[in-house]
Amino acid sequence: MNSKRERRPSEVLKRGYSDAEVENLYALGRFYLENGELGKAKNIMAGLVEVAPDYYHAWLGLAYIHIYQENYDQAIFASRQALRANPQSIAALLYQVACLLCVGDYNAAGTYLGEVGEKIEAGKVDRPELLRFYKAQLARYNNRRAQDVA
Repeated sequence: MNSKRERRPSEVLKRGYSDAEVENLYALGRFYLENGELGKAKNIMAGLVEVAPDYYHAWLGLAYIHIYQENYDQAIFASRQALRANPQSIAALLYQVACLLCVGDYNAAGTYLGEVGEKIEAGKVDRPELLRFYKAQLARYNNRRAQDVA
């Protein structure tokens, strides 16, 4: 048989890395993140988005690093890329909110917070860490709004 096996787009985009290898590299990058080695984590996450541009976990890792380093424009870009890769990701929406609050775009942040709030009320969010992240961003938003009124 001379028929060629059709390659999945993810195979082509990952440039020869298997899903397991991408996951393992991400785990290493996350390990570095959790241990405060941001330079190493950033290198790994940036490499991952090069070989697997739709791997939203790596985009979120980059967003986290950029927020920590106060590179908010890059953080917004990374969180938008995570949302593009996975539009259903509550974590990506919340990272976007965190970035927007940092740059003072309260209208957009409020819109995203409302979207996340609706998903929470509908029972679509059950991860405690995401609920805590949402509550923290909502408090930041409300605190800023209260300061504007005062």
